[in-house]
Amino acid sequence: MSKLKELRSTLTDTVTLPIQEGEYWYGGCVMDGPVYPFTRGADYRLDMINLNSPNQVAPSFLSTHGRAIWSNEPFSLRVVGDNMEIITRSPLFVDDSGKNLKDAQQTLAKHVFALGKMPPAEFFRMAQWNDWIELLYKQNQADVLKYAHGIVDHGFPAGIIMIDDLWAEYYGRWAFSVRKFPDAPAMVKELHNLGFKVMVWVCPFITPDTPEFHYLRDHHMLTENSSGAPVIRQWWNGYGALLDLSNPDTRKWLSDALHKVEHDTGVDGFKFDAGDPQFYDDNDVTRMHLTKTEGSQLWGQFGLNFPYNEYRVNFKNQGAPLVNRLQDKSFEWGTGGLSELIPDTLTQGLLGYYYNCPDMIGGGEYLSFLGKKGDLDQELIVRSAQCAALMAMMQFSVAPWRVLDKKHLDLCIAAAKLHTQYADYILALAQNAAKTGEPITRPMVYDYPETPLQFVKTQFMLGDKLLVAPVLEKGATTKTVYFPAGQWQSINDAADVVTGSGEQTVPADLSTLPAYKKID
Repeated sequence: MSKLKELRSTLTDTVTLPIQEGEYWYGGCVMDGPVYPFTRGADYRLDMINLNSPNQVAPSFLSTHGRAIWSNEPFSLRVVGDNMEIITRSPLFVDDSGKNLKDAQQTLAKHVFALGKMPPAEFFRMAQWNDWIELLYKQNQADVLKYAHGIVDHGFPAGIIMIDDLWAEYYGRWAFSVRKFPDAPAMVKELHNLGFKVMVWVCPFITPDTPEFHYLRDHHMLTENSSGAPVIRQWWNGYGALLDLSNPDTRKWLSDALHKVEHDTGVDGFKFDAGDPQFYDDNDVTRMHLTKTEGSQLWGQFGLNFPYNEYRVNFKNQGAPLVNRLQDKSFEWGTGGLSELIPDTLTQGLLGYYYNCPDMIGGGEYLSFLGKKGDLDQELIVRSAQCAALMAMMQFSVAPWRVLDKKHLDLCIAAAKLHTQYADYILALAQNAAKTGEPITRPMVYDYPETPLQFVKTQFMLGDKLLVAPVLEKGATTKTVYFPAGQWQSINDAADVVTGSGEQTVPADLSTLPAYKKID
């Protein structure tokens, strides 16, 4: 029986929720994955009221004791001793009817997630390719085609290809630059013939003093200040005006522009970037008086008009058929790099962002690659590919054939083909997620609550049948894995069957991704 409570903080008192003995909490912020789960005495706080996160965030938390908390509005939470202290501007809902993490997550699915739809199957079936690390801001037809042919010529599956920032002349003129792309329809047709779906990058910013800016300004379709002038906001590519997506005329203008790109060139969809809460302000003047988190939320909702979509930032919109990628990671093994892929990905799944893609293989933070051409850690790229291979999606950017020798290149090709090998299983999990809200990539404790804490960030379950334990440390040739009760057969050697429960150190040379399917 559901035990749903509605709590509120006042102008002087917080909501205080005791953390139970032995209880561990997940939630809120995807980039906080490495510090989840937290428990009594943790040094943890998350302020969603003054939010500044470049990844997915939701006003939801859930615990290993089956408790779930959520709100319709952002709140601020911190751990103080044995309690969570919460400041909230709207009702905080608490459901303590569950017994474990899975129960708590399913409570959120019931009350919060938008169930019923999923992104197109191509996102799950084959590796994705984003040309960002290869081309950066020098997008052009010849090099896009060179990149695409390199993919198939070296034996990789085609999949979805994303043409990143500056394919257009400037922000707001959403049409291929004829200087850079002299025949965009022919290019897209060639990419389709190679087996790719094609997506291009867009953002909610408008370059000032352009015809598009003048039109949007004169029709009050931009975010304004209190004097009625468009706000000009600094972002990573300079300064830009910001679309007011709470205005239906603005939504129609952008939707018409993007559908025209699809119609004129054959492009299949869009990578929706920016939209970070930091680019909005609660004092901005918009048609519907949006807060900064509502600005991010609405940017995410806009993508529902386009089945082929991708987001790095989202607020709420849990369970929606939106592809959510992790924030760009550094080309590193530890903090900020490979070690964060698993805990961040698991947090995405629990919060309802389960149509998720780990960051680009090796990392999408381009500054990590500058000055390292020909001097990249090839082992790190292989282990990054293996880590993503049995997640819901995987995405390459740096061209493996450019930076790897044949040995390491072959291992990356094998990782991409492994993902394709399990495509039907992954797609079935995505279909199940659309119906139930259950994550595709899951923490061990989701189906096996007895899993020791030290294994919850170093291995995961793909569905309830496949245990995956990627190698996350440089030079490692073994991996200590926790096996729940039952029989677990290695996907690499059918004769290798491990009986759980318990931990076991298994061989894991560079050619091996430790992964085991449950056979009883």
